[in-house]
Amino acid sequence: MTSSYSQAVHGLAPPSPGHHHDTTSQSNQPSSSSSSTSPLRSPRLPPSPILLHPLPPTSSLVKESAAQSELELDRQTRQVKRERELAEALQDQAWSIERSIVREEQGTWSKSLTTHQEKGKSKQDGVGGVETKGFARPPQAYELYQAIDKHDIDYIMRVRDHAFSLLLQKNGAEFPIVYASRIGPGHRDVVILLVGALSRYVNHLEPEDFDKKETKDILKALRANLKLAIDHSLHSSSPHLLSSYLQVLIMSEGDSFLHKTIYDLTLILRDPHSHPVQEAESLIRRFCTKELRGVAGGVGEVEEYVANAALDLVIMAVWSLAAGQVGLDNLPTHTFARDLRTYQLFSEAMDDHASKLHKVTPRIRKMLKTLRDLAGETKKGVRGRLRDVAGVLDQDE
Repeated sequence: MTSSYSQAVHGLAPPSPGHHHDTTSQSNQPSSSSSSTSPLRSPRLPPSPILLHPLPPTSSLVKESAAQSELELDRQTRQVKRERELAEALQDQAWSIERSIVREEQGTWSKSLTTHQEKGKSKQDGVGGVETKGFARPPQAYELYQAIDKHDIDYIMRVRDHAFSLLLQKNGAEFPIVYASRIGPGHRDVVILLVGALSRYVNHLEPEDFDKKETKDILKALRANLKLAIDHSLHSSSPHLLSSYLQVLIMSEGDSFLHKTIYDLTLILRDPHSHPVQEAESLIRRFCTKELRGVAGGVGEVEEYVANAALDLVIMAVWSLAAGQVGLDNLPTHTFARDLRTYQLFSEAMDDHASKLHKVTPRIRKMLKTLRDLAGETKKGVRGRLRDVAGVLDQDE
């Protein structure tokens, strides 16, 4: 029993160090032999990048590069254009500031009348800031005509500043402006002074003045003067100042004429078979004077103004249609028939509201693009631009 227990305990005893060393050495012998025949680790592979998505085809890359080039060219073109427009806008702003200063110094016509009633005389400044002297007694028509004959500019300026209505009264068979224009080229500066006086009166009117009876009577006489002056210029060998006559004549109607005419033209534009450019030109001719209706290229100055006014009418009418569809304001009327100023405002409005203009109907978008591309071409005259626009808009769809 005892011997059996001793043998069992002896069997559970740890191995001797010598025995452990032998076992280890025996177990290492196969490893050393195997290392001599094959390596322990796999060979290292070189890195190989893998694209998660394939590259687009070459044709797509070419198209994208061409599109980016066009966008960059367009961006640079717009930048040059904006710089040019900025310079012009700065000039216009300087002009507006000067005009506002003059208006503050001289006051509007209604304010001048009030001052005249309060002080018993007018204090308006003449041309170049020269204050003219009033009259001790009201001037007479024959005195004004004598001043025209004698080329007395100072007296005419005094009448303009202190007795404006006398410039519109007929003496005998003729109005002063027609009388001065009949004398001859030597009195051209007198005619310029008279038409400038009419323009000054209109430009100094406030919107509420157009509803006053006194103003309506003066404007009626003013239009009669201008229409007769236009008729005389058309039948004489000196059609100078025609564009000035026409501009003052239209502006004497105030915004009401332009708003009504623009609205009439928008109705015409809604018809796909209409000829809006031709109609705009006819509207201007019918308004100005009956003799002007028959003028067709005979007087260059007339045609220049009619083309400018007709093109501005089309621009304002097309923008009015687009603005009505997306809730924008109409273009202002103070730039009407003043070279490219209406087009510049139109172009700026298109840039400012480009995101909204995508919502207008395709037909109106086409009209906007046509005007944007053709109506502001500075390499052509205004009649050439009008023909280009008519070639697109006056074609039946």
